[in-house]
Amino acid sequence: MSVSNGIKEKTEVLYGTENIIISAIEGYSRVKESLDICSDQKGPALFLTTTPIWEVYSGLKTRGIKLRFITEITKDNLSYCKELLKTVELRHMDEVKGNFGVSETQYAANSTIREANRLEQLIVSNVKAFVEQQQYFFNMLWHRAIPAKQRIKEIEEGLKREFIETIQDPGQAEKLLFQLLKSANEEILIILSTANTFLRYEKEGVLQLLIDAAERGVKVKIFVNLEKIIKEKVQKLSKEYSQIDVQYLDKSLQTKVTTLIVDRELSLVVEMKDDRKETSDEAMGLAMYSNSESTVSSYTSIFETLWMQAELNQQREKD
Repeated sequence: MSVSNGIKEKTEVLYGTENIIISAIEGYSRVKESLDICSDQKGPALFLTTTPIWEVYSGLKTRGIKLRFITEITKDNLSYCKELLKTVELRHMDEVKGNFGVSETQYAANSTIREANRLEQLIVSNVKAFVEQQQYFFNMLWHRAIPAKQRIKEIEEGLKREFIETIQDPGQAEKLLFQLLKSANEEILIILSTANTFLRYEKEGVLQLLIDAAERGVKVKIFVNLEKIIKEKVQKLSKEYSQIDVQYLDKSLQTKVTTLIVDRELSLVVEMKDDRKETSDEAMGLAMYSNSESTVSSYTSIFETLWMQAELNQQREKD
């Protein structure tokens, strides 16, 4: 135990629903500026149905206290979340685990709520360094969470949630590339940016996944640079598999970006940071993954325009 600004700093563990409710009410009464709560999907029901807690908590709004709340909004807790939204600024995050709250002076946390109105254990701390750390953590979650109204609309109207995600870990990007190729049902459009990219992907099994997709009926279109080092491999690929079409990128269009579009629903664009490296982990830079309709449509349109131009060039050469 230490002393800061004349206040004893301590961390304690409370047991039993009654003791926890008393502690929560006392903690709320000391809040002067803001109270942030992150709770699993059972949290909204717990707050609204535990009358002593809800009366004090909802009363904070009338005192001008800033209330922010993160939870997983589902079909099952939708009515509670709508009610909660009248009092707090509410955001949604998938798969929230555990429960914690942080004010300017105190942090409190308990494990996953098993039943409404049943709280078994609560950890409470006013240690300044710890409170500041947890506030920083909540702020990170808050910026990642989406507005409650958006999530509620998704549930009520059956909408697909759109996302654009930047991936900085090359290993994660490569893993995602494999997953997308395995998940394709109708079509794969892919631009292999350089001959070295083609060779790396051949070694790492990406080309085999393209072949597997073709064998299960997926239409595969591949753009690749026409270079001697891979010419024979590319020609063999297109001859042996009727579902695989290959076109060659014009030298003026060579790029260090690999583009993948799956079923015209998902796109993955990967920057090649150093094309001389032997493995994708070393060669890859940033990646952008998205299911945004406008984003995927844009990449698809670019791919199709390039493809049509390549076919025209090929026809002119024959004529």
